[in-house]
Amino acid sequence: MVSVSELREVVNWKEGLIAPTVLFDEELYREEQSKVFEKAWLVVGHEDMLRKPGDYVTNYMGEVPVVVSRDMEGELHVLVNRCVHRGNEVCLFDRGNARAFTCSYHGWTYEISGKLIGVPMEKELYRDEIDHDSWGLEQVRVASYKGLIFATFDQSAPSLEEWLGEDGCWWLRNYVLVENLGGLEVLPGMHRYSTPGNWKHLAENFIGDDYHVFAATHVSWFKVLQEFAEKGHQVRSVDGSLSRSRRYEATTGYLKGCPMGFGHVTMDPVVYEHDLAEAEKLGPDVVEWVQYRRRQYEEVKKEYELAPYCFMNGGIFPNLGLMGYFSPMSGRHFLLFHPRGVGEMEQWQWTMVEKEAPAIVKEVAAEYVYRGQHMAGIIAPDDVENMERIVEAMRAPRNWRKPHNYRLQVGHEEEAPQGIPGHMGPNPSEVNQRNFYRFWLELMEA
Repeated sequence: MVSVSELREVVNWKEGLIAPTVLFDEELYREEQSKVFEKAWLVVGHEDMLRKPGDYVTNYMGEVPVVVSRDMEGELHVLVNRCVHRGNEVCLFDRGNARAFTCSYHGWTYEISGKLIGVPMEKELYRDEIDHDSWGLEQVRVASYKGLIFATFDQSAPSLEEWLGEDGCWWLRNYVLVENLGGLEVLPGMHRYSTPGNWKHLAENFIGDDYHVFAATHVSWFKVLQEFAEKGHQVRSVDGSLSRSRRYEATTGYLKGCPMGFGHVTMDPVVYEHDLAEAEKLGPDVVEWVQYRRRQYEEVKKEYELAPYCFMNGGIFPNLGLMGYFSPMSGRHFLLFHPRGVGEMEQWQWTMVEKEAPAIVKEVAAEYVYRGQHMAGIIAPDDVENMERIVEAMRAPRNWRKPHNYRLQVGHEEEAPQGIPGHMGPNPSEVNQRNFYRFWLELMEA
């Protein structure tokens, strides 16, 4: 066991040397449940999942099950999914609409807002002495940014906007939640599955590991696309254009505060030109939409010297992954990496599309998700196999002695055009992984 006081020795983020201990030590894992997952603002859903009063979805904050609900007055709540009487789960379904939750053990009943409203035989057995206001479901602090719902157990945490930072809010507003394009719409359903690996494996993968995409892991994906093209099959894909563009790494919370990372950021017109060519196959309304999107980002550019057209992958500390932001014809994947021990996690994935996009664009976007970053697709299984092999290789503690190498582009982080919120660096790079572990260490030492 590495004590918290010794962590600085094994998390040398400045030099890019991170000991495997931070991924596989059982006691550190328990420690981060309280110091990271109980202190951070965590993404728990999107308001479009809760369109009507009484709507709810279930989720997790670390290992803690929660219910995200909209009460009859339209207010958002995040409730610990635990009956205060004996600890049973009170909400048994992934999503739905209800006025109240009733515990299946003793029948205690709670409003959708979490207030205790019913106890069987209350008058006879409890003599009407239960204080309903004191025995409701535990309420978690909740805030929403442009529709994305966050929650934290820490009542003394800074406001959500402070936590995200001014730069982070700019990226979220313009490039993740696309407020300038009318916002996002959640497609029905959610994909969830268990997979080997520590939750940090995929969190750091999405926040900044673009090295693996073209170097080794996903080479088969590009070979399939090339083979289909050579055979004359029509394949809707934007990955080829992204690989040909000049691309950068973007970081918010750089060296201070909560990190977000965005990979394969491009200002290059080549991706827009590819989108336009794809749009022409889908009809004039799609062409008009793609041109409209371009004009909206030109408006963003007026405020700064330059502005990105898109990015591919991203992450918000600690455990939200982003994928599919390189084209309106690609569905936006929001992925949560829920910890289930040092060597196992659950991946929860939901898909969103641009709300005001033409219907055919939404269809194509969903199709792209299922073909790619999805367990039924081609891309996600590659990542899962790598996680499985890492867990197997690192099972023996003797293999934790030598640090992992996160030194890609160390000392070259400034080699990119600046002039927009956040920090821009070369791509591929591991600056975002280093920043991830910098903030993880700060929380663990606090």
